[in-house]
Amino acid sequence: VGEPIRRQVLEGLREAALDGTAKGLGRRGFWIKTGTVPSPDGNPLHTCGLALAVDDAGWAMLARLDPGTGREAALAMSDEVARLRPWSMARGMKTRGPRSVNEIESGTVRVRLFDLIASPRWEARNLGAAPMACGGGYLGPGGARALRAGDHLGPGLIEVRAPDSGARRRFLGRLECATGRAGSLRLIATLEARAYVSGVVAAELPKGSADLREQLGAAVLRFLAQGPRHADADVCDDTHCAWFVGLGPRLDWRDPRHASDAAGGADPGFSDEAWGRILEAARSPGPSQWTAHCGGEPLSPHALWGGPDRGVTPCPRHGAGSSDPWARLWSAAALEKAFGAPVQSLEVTADEGIWTLRVRTAKGERNYRYDEAHRALATAAGWDALPSPADRVEKAEDGFRAVGRGSGHRVGLCLAE
Repeated sequence: VGEPIRRQVLEGLREAALDGTAKGLGRRGFWIKTGTVPSPDGNPLHTCGLALAVDDAGWAMLARLDPGTGREAALAMSDEVARLRPWSMARGMKTRGPRSVNEIESGTVRVRLFDLIASPRWEARNLGAAPMACGGGYLGPGGARALRAGDHLGPGLIEVRAPDSGARRRFLGRLECATGRAGSLRLIATLEARAYVSGVVAAELPKGSADLREQLGAAVLRFLAQGPRHADADVCDDTHCAWFVGLGPRLDWRDPRHASDAAGGADPGFSDEAWGRILEAARSPGPSQWTAHCGGEPLSPHALWGGPDRGVTPCPRHGAGSSDPWARLWSAAALEKAFGAPVQSLEVTADEGIWTLRVRTAKGERNYRYDEAHRALATAAGWDALPSPADRVEKAEDGFRAVGRGSGHRVGLCLAE
């Protein structure tokens, strides 16, 4: 017990259940060790696999697989451990479907961070007062290091930063790094549901009334209850799922680099009493989507994304007289960058009742739904180039002029007071 290396050994045994030779167990909360020995039957082509798992309560299981390997023994014991210890947490939750609010409250949320920044360079800093597990060792208080694929950090108060763009985020939880597209790093944070909800509200509604912030918190929980949106995570931190800033800073989404700090310090989050009201509200029917401004005429999920849900969540604060109009000029150069060729014509249509931007270039014609058009234009003309589904697009002197109303996708809870 007195040996200083003991903590590192135990941390390694913890991580083995997730990413080591015992990752077939795939459950958190266990120390596990595997081993492979010659088979007792004397056959030189066979081995015998062993796996020993122990949880915090001292409950243990020993698996012996003959013939087999230690890796296979850990995989073989997975279903039995899940049956006898059903409250243990499965890693990644990749196959998880819809969940109840109670399951979300007692579990964790996995969040892809900065998916829109394909950066090969990320740094992590330990903002806590104690050493933090990091890769094969520990990161001391205030310490920082460059991240590599395969790294795991936490639990603790972590800051991640991209040196190239200045994008950064603080959160309380764990961080894992994997290989992303084109040599970049994929960052996935694991945190408690309360911390995730607070991080979304801090992004989407930092200055709203207490009542509206709690309504948004309940909508976030209903959104999570529908199941994961990514194969390796529940959600991402951009508007494909929900804008999440953790403990800050709140960066400006209109800048594709996410590099300018648009607001001050960390959001204080919710008190215990407010969190209790959010949980209670989330157990009742209500919107699971939200938008910045309904434009005086909320849309249905079908109008934006297709699918069977044609229901519209009415806005209690805005009617047709509160349209919040906007106009944007998209230059020919920006459109060529966004759509890959000079744009000959643009048209807003409603194919089968779904908002569509029809784009014709020299390469042919293609239809973009709102999320696709929004992302394409953001890379060329800024995040606010398409504030909401445009009502119409007209030819202008050096490009096209789009006009619309509201902001966000205009589906669900309207966050504008």
